[in-house]
Amino acid sequence: MHRGVYIVILLLVRISIQAADQLTPLSTVAGLAHGAQAPQNSTVSASAVVDYAPGHYTGPLTPSPPHADRNPRQAVIIAWPGLPARFIFSHEASYCPIFEFPSGAAMCNQFFEGNLGEAELMNNLGRKEKNSSVEIMEAGPARAWVRWTYLAVNMRDDSQPRLRGTEDYFAYPNGLVLRKASYISLMPDQPIGYSTQPVELFGVAPVGATFTQLFERDAAHGDFLVHTALDLYSDKCYNIYWDEKGKVRRQGDDATLQAISRSQGFALVQPFREGLMFAIMGVASGFPAENSQLIDHCTPGAEGGSGWGTGLWDHWPIGWLNSQTSYWKPGSPYPFSFGSIGHFLVPPGKRIRKFWQDYSAYCADMNFNRWTERRNYYVLLGTARDLNEVRQLGRQWLNQGPDCARPESIAKLR
Repeated sequence: MHRGVYIVILLLVRISIQAADQLTPLSTVAGLAHGAQAPQNSTVSASAVVDYAPGHYTGPLTPSPPHADRNPRQAVIIAWPGLPARFIFSHEASYCPIFEFPSGAAMCNQFFEGNLGEAELMNNLGRKEKNSSVEIMEAGPARAWVRWTYLAVNMRDDSQPRLRGTEDYFAYPNGLVLRKASYISLMPDQPIGYSTQPVELFGVAPVGATFTQLFERDAAHGDFLVHTALDLYSDKCYNIYWDEKGKVRRQGDDATLQAISRSQGFALVQPFREGLMFAIMGVASGFPAENSQLIDHCTPGAEGGSGWGTGLWDHWPIGWLNSQTSYWKPGSPYPFSFGSIGHFLVPPGKRIRKFWQDYSAYCADMNFNRWTERRNYYVLLGTARDLNEVRQLGRQWLNQGPDCARPESIAKLR
């Protein structure tokens, strides 16, 4: 591709880079064995590419008409030379970033989804550049900084966006990323103009893989550990297991998950065979204990959950006019997403016990909605060898108190 054409493409997608020779070809990003740590004097870089697709997908990006802006392979990639994971803002995923291992297995921690499921980004309109775009603020080598701006829109009509999210991601050479997220309502007099769900954990399975290949089999029960909620300040742990027949088993009960939700700090973890991926948050990072509830959407009968079971969706790549209802089918040629366990903001002293009934009632509380708006929420993202490392990193970060909101708070955690 001629240099002039390449620069025009970058300008059109509003991705800012310092020079075209900063682009890192996908083929040069190598992965190491599970447990690798950042070498001394390592660096981090953010670069734009035009040849990326999630989950090692190489086929045509069809049948979605017309791929939003006809640039489905645009992406910004944060990479660490010598480390096993990349952090990727992919156009086909509405730029919602994922941590990705060399196999294509990945973790997504989502975005501000509009109240009542009325507006989000995982649809054809949500991934248009006018509704979702990224900009490289700093390309490295000491720090990479990417800003993501998006409008949560209805899947059928984006003429009236519900809210605007602004998220900054700061990455350091140690392989850690700090997410700073906030939103502003664009419909301030209606519940659908707000969000009570800034974090929900999903996984991504690459082409041709199943979740049974991505996770370790439990020796005693024969199923697979796919999600963990971890209290950083105690030994409390809540595990969710799936099997090949769609059965879900949990290790822990409603009281355990509730206690973890109200801890001073907790982590949501996906324990892939290649390593653990995590999202850490807590009181010091903008998630007050009295307003936090973790919800298990997988296990039938779990308090507040939707009881999806092994929820699988053809979101990756988003080759569909409306991916919000595109369920995975056996033999699908696409990567797929799966989940989930999520974090919800709730009014003080309240809990979601029956999901749609209670969630809908809390969304109608306009005073609470306005409290959720214009706040800053901070999440620590990364990979780890084991749960002990997750606990250690989480406590070191959150124990800094208000200072954990500073990007440099994560620079020396390892």
